[in-house]
Amino acid sequence: MSTSFRGKAFEVVIIGGGLVGATMAVALARAGRSVAVVEAQARPQTDSQPVRSAPSSHDDRTLVINAASLNILNRLELLPDATACCPISTIDITRQGGFGTLTLNAADHGRSEFGQVVVARELGRVALSALSAHHHVTEFCPDRLREWTSESDHLVITLESGTQLSAKLLIGADGNDSLVRGQAGLACQRHEYQQSAMIFNVVPERPSQSTAHERFTPQGPLALLPQPAGRLGVVWIDADKGIDQAMALDDQALCDQLHQRFGNSLGRFSQAGKRARYPLIRQRTPHPIGERVVVIGNAATAVHPVSAQGFNLGLRDVAGLIDALNEQNDPGSHEALSTYAQSRREDQAATVRYTDTLARAFTNPSRIARAASGLGLVAHAGLPGLRHRLVHAAMGFRHPVASLARPEQGQHNA
Repeated sequence: MSTSFRGKAFEVVIIGGGLVGATMAVALARAGRSVAVVEAQARPQTDSQPVRSAPSSHDDRTLVINAASLNILNRLELLPDATACCPISTIDITRQGGFGTLTLNAADHGRSEFGQVVVARELGRVALSALSAHHHVTEFCPDRLREWTSESDHLVITLESGTQLSAKLLIGADGNDSLVRGQAGLACQRHEYQQSAMIFNVVPERPSQSTAHERFTPQGPLALLPQPAGRLGVVWIDADKGIDQAMALDDQALCDQLHQRFGNSLGRFSQAGKRARYPLIRQRTPHPIGERVVVIGNAATAVHPVSAQGFNLGLRDVAGLIDALNEQNDPGSHEALSTYAQSRREDQAATVRYTDTLARAFTNPSRIARAASGLGLVAHAGLPGLRHRLVHAAMGFRHPVASLARPEQGQHNA
């Protein structure tokens, strides 16, 4: 190590302490690695109250956690209290203004559930608590990456505060506009959908427990996800202009438009929560590794939220990297990172293809394309083999399945 270095030495430094970065840190720490987490946003004050005693959670965002991701989070002891989670035993897929429906039941595939909907705030709380409690993890927050330099067997990383860190491996978990990816010069293929997602939640007149609804409309997909206390999390996708208009509606008008787009199966909607929006992009980093550098999660691969694969894909990156680093004395070695890149290549590419195809096919104005998408749903509904492949991929068990994601003994993939 350079004689001018005056900082702290770690095996791994992670830039980005969001859900994927925090999970990565916990997994590495549990494997015995010394880890630094650098997070730009100041941490919120922790609330020790359990969910059942917390103030109204109407504004809480929800995440669909598929079966493989549940295995990962369970093994890392990062799942929140059951009161913050809702199981998904049925997935109901429909089209507005066209034929073709598909209903998937977990029992038909030998499972009690496909996954769970989890309150993101509670998942974050558990992850942050695990970070602060583990003696192998040190947080630098709020702080940002400035630059790094390469030495013979490590990197010297300088933060905006002037703090210097050394690491065998630098992990970028810093989102769509990753500084790590940019500074490492990793080529990224990016497409902007000219769409945004608006997220809020509502109370349905007729609750639908344990059922996730996905409705394809000409404007874009619409997902309604079960939340605690009988609420539904809504993911409303439309062109940017359409989201501008929807964000400006009063709560009653928003609920009325939701009813119009979704249909009458759940009755009327009320008590709309706070709205948030974000632009939708597709991006793929075909070669997500550099010299002692790797990017994971949205820093490597960002997908359209149709089918709710984004966070799950990031968790599979975590599990894949843990396997690649297993028994490696040098976590930043070319051998370790090449093994990781090879193991994740097909899953990342296939998930991008799958979500992009769905996003385009069901919003294509062409009558031929809309008929083809309807026929696709009918085919999946009628042919067990197609349904099985759809469920297998959606549950996160695409080969190779990382150790953390594998079912417990006595379970099966799908």
